[in-house]
Amino acid sequence: GYDGLPTYAPFDKVIVTAAAPFIPQKLVEQLKDGGRMVIPVGEGAVQKMQRLTKNNDGTVTEETFEDFSFVPMLEGRNN
Repeated sequence: GYDGLPTYAPFDKVIVTAAAPFIPQKLVEQLKDGGRMVIPVGEGAVQKMQRLTKNNDGTVTEETFEDFSFVPMLEGRNN
């Protein structure tokens, strides 16, 4: 979910399989330097797939790909 798994961070890779209306900052923070995250971003029936790479200086490079459709990511759900 939006909070990730801080106990197990940092991660080399994060794959999000639910559509988020925005890129959760907590997930970005849990990436290692050089780590990558793939996440469908957008609300409604269609999202854009994005790939983020966390650079060694802490900045993030974002790439946007084609349209996809995923179920929405929900906040405050533990199960």
